[in-house]
Amino acid sequence: MLFIEDRQLLDGFRRGDQQALAKVYRHYAPAIAGFLRAGFSFDSGGRRCRFHGARSQFELEDRLHDVFGRAFSESARLGYDGLSPYKSYLFTITRNLIIDDFRKKEHALLEYSFEAVEEAVQLTGGTATDPTRGLLALSGDPRNDAENAQLLALVDEWKKGLPAREQEIYRLRFEEELEHKDIADQTGLSPSKVKTSEQRIREGFFDFMQRHGYFDGYVKESRGWLRFLRSW
Repeated sequence: MLFIEDRQLLDGFRRGDQQALAKVYRHYAPAIAGFLRAGFSFDSGGRRCRFHGARSQFELEDRLHDVFGRAFSESARLGYDGLSPYKSYLFTITRNLIIDDFRKKEHALLEYSFEAVEEAVQLTGGTATDPTRGLLALSGDPRNDAENAQLLALVDEWKKGLPAREQEIYRLRFEEELEHKDIADQTGLSPSKVKTSEQRIREGFFDFMQRHGYFDGYVKESRGWLRFLRSW
């Protein structure tokens, strides 16, 4: 309704006039902030997922900045028809940003999660003491570099926190990709204990990464969650 009632504002908005942009922001930011706090559900890859909402004021402000940064880009300003409700237009941008972020994290985890961190270090040119060094040199996108570096560091931190037996099971199962029977032969454990250890590893990884902002759209189900990491 704001643009329909004030066509001069629409003209200024399309030109990128700072006063017009500020007025639009003040008018719509509270509604978008409420939407970001509340969260919403969405479908991705045949799964029903949920964004649980911004967890802190810092995260809320960061996401608001991203939403209006996209909404106020020249292409988005000129792409708005001036007749449909602008709040709905902003809600669509907000949903798309959240879903894009979710899929980006999911894609990154597919690449790095249950792979050998040491192998990732070698492939990216890093070192044992600085595994992210080479990774950071690969991309020209500072945000993408920072997220990938954080992800590698998180996986490495999680691995180091595993008990000795599970570190060994992790190495044999996910780095060397051995079958349960072969792991049992090497470790002297029964196949059932190997499977139990693997299950604890998967659940522990899920819980650890969820605490750090990943897998928000997933719920653990018996033998059904997180199948995209690696098949059984």
